[in-house]
Amino acid sequence: METPRLLRQTSAPARGLVLASVLLCATAVTAPASAATARPPVVSVPGFDSCSAPSAGAMQTWYRTSPYRAVGVYIGGGDRACPSGNLTPGWVNAVSAQGWSLIPIYVGLQAPCATGKKLKKMAPAQAAQQGAAEAADAVNQAGAYGMRSGSPIYFDLEAFKQADQGCVNTVTAYLNAWTRGLHSRGFYSGVYGSAASGMVTLTEAVETRSSFAAPDAIWIARWDRQERTADGSVPDPMWSRHQRIKQYQGGHVEKHGGVAIEIDSDFLDGPVARLR
Repeated sequence: METPRLLRQTSAPARGLVLASVLLCATAVTAPASAATARPPVVSVPGFDSCSAPSAGAMQTWYRTSPYRAVGVYIGGGDRACPSGNLTPGWVNAVSAQGWSLIPIYVGLQAPCATGKKLKKMAPAQAAQQGAAEAADAVNQAGAYGMRSGSPIYFDLEAFKQADQGCVNTVTAYLNAWTRGLHSRGFYSGVYGSAASGMVTLTEAVETRSSFAAPDAIWIARWDRQERTADGSVPDPMWSRHQRIKQYQGGHVEKHGGVAIEIDSDFLDGPVARLR
């Protein structure tokens, strides 16, 4: 990777301090233009995500008996693989009243070189337009479920071939437009991605592309069973101000209070939805 010009002009002892300062500024949370006073709640708790929303009764039981306090909910997107399940505006109101924090997830178009099968994919020549359009749709979906401006919406970016530079460029163009589109509508931007592809791409974009609009929060997928948000794929100064979630364990079944749910396990130190 080419060393940024600013860093080439510094002395070696100062270089680390300059890099930390540049990355911290580049990834700090900035209020969207139309929501200058609306900040998302930030929580530091264990959480989980499930393919479909469990029943409100199951959620109540888990709140009483499990260690989890936040839940990821899939609000839309053309590559969303699961049905809504119990997800409705009433469900959102019920589980938030129980004490749950909600993590809005949008599964939009995937990278042209994504490794998953049967995925709708970004078009290299139209990636920016697609990112902007899907940001608009995500805001509409979030609003329909009662999630207010000032909420983050996390784009679910599945694994792709990070060594394919053309593919990386398409993903970067899409995510840049995604973040700008959410900000223009008063929402915060989040990105979920694997440590090996999504997070590497985001880190490199922030380090090397001054015009790239960094997301306000990241959700790192690394199934190492380590309940912490620090990860080797992202330098510590980046997204360091309560701006991270980590998915530390993939699909498995847990049972609490006699209720079994298939989940991915997460640890949060980051923003969650604002609700009516």
